[in-house]
Parts: sequence; structure tokens; C-alpha cells
Amino acid sequence: MRTKKALRYDEQKIRDIEKAVSQFSQHLMSNSKWIRLIKAIIDNAHEFKKIQFKKIQNDRIGELYLNEDSIFEFDYWQRGFEGNNSLGDWLEYKEIEFVIFPEIINSRVNQDLLKIEKHIRNIGEFCIEYDDNKLKLICYKR
Repeated sequence: MRTKKALRYDEQKIRDIEKAVSQFSQHLMSNSKWIRLIKAIIDNAHEFKKIQFKKIQNDRIGELYLNEDSIFEFDYWQRGFEGNNSLGDWLEYKEIEFVIFPEIINSRVNQDLLKIEKHIRNIGEFCIEYDDNKLKLICYKR
């Protein structure tokens, strides 16, 4: 059972997200697109070595932790991630402004951005940009 304090926190978080979302004129992702994207990432985890994201509420860049062992069958996957990110908190899909797939992971490991783009485009139409050796999947535009 959730306490009143926890419920108020959740309600405030939802209000903060909705306020931040209202500043964007184009919403390019839906929960169903997110679910298809995550399934493709998990199914092709060997291609997706590093996934970063930016939340709409601030300028911090976090990292998503998805791999072939990620369990994708629970009901919370319908709306967001629970603890599968470097920011450590519940992450709603609608909080994510964009996702970044960097080409260079470290001095010895790279991601093949063309293969990543192909996997993404195979599941639907997405707004994708290339800049500074990274593929950027845009979720919101101003």
C-alpha cells in the first residue's frame, strides 16, 4: 500500500512531466512506438552497445541499460522503465526528449550506426538525425 506522501510525489511528478511536455509543439513518439523500439533493441542487443537519453525536464544525459537479458513482459513496460537507467529513478517514456546512439563507445569499441538505423526503421517511422558521430532519435520538437 502506498503512503499519501508517495502518492503526492507521484502526482507532482506527473504534473511536472505534463508541464514540460506542453512546451513542445510536436510529439513524435507514442507508448506503442516505444514498446516496438525497446523490443527491437532487446532482440538486437549485440548491435546496441550504448544508448543515451535526455529527459525533457532538465539537461542531464542518462544512459539506458537494455540488453538481451532485459525482461520485457511486465506491465510497467507499457509506460516506462523501472531502474533500467543511469539516473536511477522510474523513467516514463513521455519524459524522454531524445535518444542518442553514439558511434564511438571507447577507444576499442564502436557502434554501427547504419545497422542501428536499419533496425529502428524496420519497426516504423521515426525522426532520426545524424550529428557529431551519433544517431539521434527525436521524440519531441519545439
